[in-house]
Amino acid sequence: MKKLILGIDRFLSVVGIALTAILATGVIISVILRYVFSIAFVQSEELLTMVFVATTFFGAALGLRESEHIAVSNFVSAMPAKPRKVFAVIGQVVIIVVSMGMIYYSYRMIMKVGKVPSPATGIPRGYYYAMIPISFLFTAFYGVVNILKEFIDIPEPVKGYKDDYELGMADAEGGV
Repeated sequence: MKKLILGIDRFLSVVGIALTAILATGVIISVILRYVFSIAFVQSEELLTMVFVATTFFGAALGLRESEHIAVSNFVSAMPAKPRKVFAVIGQVVIIVVSMGMIYYSYRMIMKVGKVPSPATGIPRGYYYAMIPISFLFTAFYGVVNILKEFIDIPEPVKGYKDDYELGMADAEGGV
């Protein structure tokens, strides 16, 4: 189970890195083409918008795993251990329920409008919208992982750059 969790962590990290690289490269090329050569491709703008949305959805799932989401935890942090654990589980159950609702309703949406082609590329919108249930499946999975973490030993996520580079303290050999 630990290998599965760490494998999904790694997969989402690689997907996030790849999508961010595609987004950055695409935006730079689009800006150069638009302002230097007066060329604009509507198709690339649409694709870059979808890549940006995908980074948000998949990044949110990974953010849940890495506890990098926004949380107001003043009251819960001040509680004794047992009530804190109960509130942590309740919070994750709410996340799982919302995620399952999003999976269900996004699937219904895809079934209704998924065959409609997008205006610029002509790609059926269902391909774009598929990122919604997939990312919420990862979110629900991480909600379950966070509940299990309250009761059994689950490995902490590897947070990539943050440990070595956040404060500019990478070692002389190149870090990581």
